[in-house]
This record gives sequence, structure tokens and C-alpha cells, in this order.
Amino acid sequence: MDVRLNRLLNSAEKLIQDKKDTKDVSGKSGVPVQKSDEKSDFVVSLPVQYHNIQSRLTELQKQLSKEQSRIGLLEDNSQEEDKLKELLFEGEPLFPELGEGKVTKPEILENSKGNISSLLAELKKKEVESENIFSLGMMLNPEEFKGKIGTLSASSMKPISETMVKRLLGN
Repeated sequence: MDVRLNRLLNSAEKLIQDKKDTKDVSGKSGVPVQKSDEKSDFVVSLPVQYHNIQSRLTELQKQLSKEQSRIGLLEDNSQEEDKLKELLFEGEPLFPELGEGKVTKPEILENSKGNISSLLAELKKKEVESENIFSLGMMLNPEEFKGKIGTLSASSMKPISETMVKRLLGN
């Protein structure tokens, strides 16, 4: 994390310095000076980094939803262990450890609570990182960054299913 942060800070400082140098040179002669169209690798990679972080955030949110479901079901004392073994989350067993028979419901509950804590901490870090990259992209070249983010985000979005929404709403 420190390496990325240092890289981010150094690139931001360099860009600010470059902008100052451009203003100083253009101010002396009255004619704006064009910098070369070359961009640093960091600036070019911002949309890709943003997309990767968004993908990781989506993955973390799915994991969090799974753990929250597990906790809700485990805290419900009316749920029988045999029924819990049969439950699926996105096509996979929600409680694979119950099939082995070595783990008890209270142990699974404690593990899930620990998993939620670590998932929330990682989610917060990734959200801050995402916001920082988005801010840098918008600060350096808003139109280009918006265009690239738009194309990346549109391809990763799934269509909304009417039946899924009804099921989630309990209708």
C-alpha cells in the first residue's frame, strides 16, 4: 500500500509541477506552449486501475452478502442443520463446512463474524483507493477519463432481471 501511495503522490506532484512549468513558460512569451502528448504510464493506467478496484469491490460485496446471509440463518434457532446443508448461494453451498460434520453452528457463526469484520475493513480501503484514483483521473483529464470509465463500466454491468427484483422484494 505504501508503494502505491508513494507512486500516486509522486505522480501527482510531478503533474502539478509540469502544469506550473507550462504556465510559467507561456506567461513569459504570451504564447501557450504545448507539452508533448506523451503521458506517464501512471496516467494511462488510471482507468484500468479504477476498473480493477471496482471489480474487487463487487467481489467483496458479494462475499459480504454471503457472510451476512450465513449469520442471519445461523442466528435463527429454528433452522435445522440438515436444512442449512442444502442451502445454496449463487449456485454454491452456503454452508460447505456442515457437510463435513467437523464444525458446529456456533463455530461457523464466529468465523462468519470475523470474516465480516475483515471484509468491511478491506471494503473501506478499496473504496478510498477508488475515490482517490477517480479524483486523480478527473483532475488530470476529465473528458478522457470519463470516456474510458464509461466504456469499462458499461461492459461490466449486468442487465436487471425483473424476476430477481421481485424475488428480492418478497413478491
